[in-house]
Amino acid sequence: MSQTQSNQLAHTQVVCTRAWENLQRDLGFSLVMGTRATGDLHLVSVKKDSGIHLHIQKFPLCMGIATWRNQLWVACANDVRQYTDILQHPGVNSIEFERCYVPRSLHFTGPLDAHEIAVDRHGQLLIVSSQYSAVVRLSNTHSAGVIWQPAFISALKPEDRCHLNGLCLQDGELKYVTLFARSDAPSGWRKLSFEQGEILDVSTGDAVCEGLVQPHSPRLYRGQLYVLNSGAGEFGLVDQKTGRFECIAYVAGYGRGLSFVGDYAIFGVSRPKTDAYIPGLKLHDRLRAMQAQDRCALIAVHLATGDVIEGIQFHGAVRELFDTHVIEDCRSVSMMDMDQAQNPGLVVIDPVRNRETSDA
Repeated sequence: MSQTQSNQLAHTQVVCTRAWENLQRDLGFSLVMGTRATGDLHLVSVKKDSGIHLHIQKFPLCMGIATWRNQLWVACANDVRQYTDILQHPGVNSIEFERCYVPRSLHFTGPLDAHEIAVDRHGQLLIVSSQYSAVVRLSNTHSAGVIWQPAFISALKPEDRCHLNGLCLQDGELKYVTLFARSDAPSGWRKLSFEQGEILDVSTGDAVCEGLVQPHSPRLYRGQLYVLNSGAGEFGLVDQKTGRFECIAYVAGYGRGLSFVGDYAIFGVSRPKTDAYIPGLKLHDRLRAMQAQDRCALIAVHLATGDVIEGIQFHGAVRELFDTHVIEDCRSVSMMDMDQAQNPGLVVIDPVRNRETSDA
């Protein structure tokens, strides 16, 4: 086992296993990972010789992450930030990194409580707003515009009625969402049983799977529907015809931010905000029975066998991971902050002439 401590994370020890390093190196990917409340965005790469490189950027909260073509988005507390890979441009090179994301826009949304995000086939960013119980898009005239809302939600109010949190695209269109419980009352899901989580088909409004425990991250991958049954500490798949959930792996942690590479699912497992035992929550009941503790870690699960690779563990101040995003065919990735991006040497001009503007 190799261990790496990062001085950039105050009061936190970061430990990476050799198995995780080998997985990244063999499959040739990098990873973007957010630590939610602490606001750290980690870009995880493999070094050329050996070891893992963590590039860390600070954000005001760090929630959903999405990529599309050469762009990357990060949802924060009150805004969404869009970055572009500057190394795509001819003449801009790096001897160390294969991709380097620089900030290009910041869209103020206000406190949507943005959770998962994704880019549809039109290049439009979709955002799950838990606060407004809706999937929304960015707007040039408003904080956001509604794309979809569950039929049982009677008003567009910031009341987190059902805790809508995850979304999934099919052929570039919004297909599935996850929620904790069907409720039309302010914070109504908090008063209901833990085992009322659902995956909804947005085209029909019907439940594809019911009885889940605080589910997150519905994903279609290789024709299968996967989901994190977070409150039970499980990762599994759903039969889209019968609605049956099949557990692939018990991961002994609260999962969020599901992504895939090759034959593996990758996501983070988190500790609760406090060390308090939550009675009735399947995950905590099982951990207590096993006399085990939950943890904050990045893990990988083999889709066929359910074998779990312990990846990167966080000990200390970092307690929660929210999202992960795989960058395939890229072994090294970096990101610039807003100050670094203002370097005059980073100015790149699009040579394609805009006829409409030039002819005016």
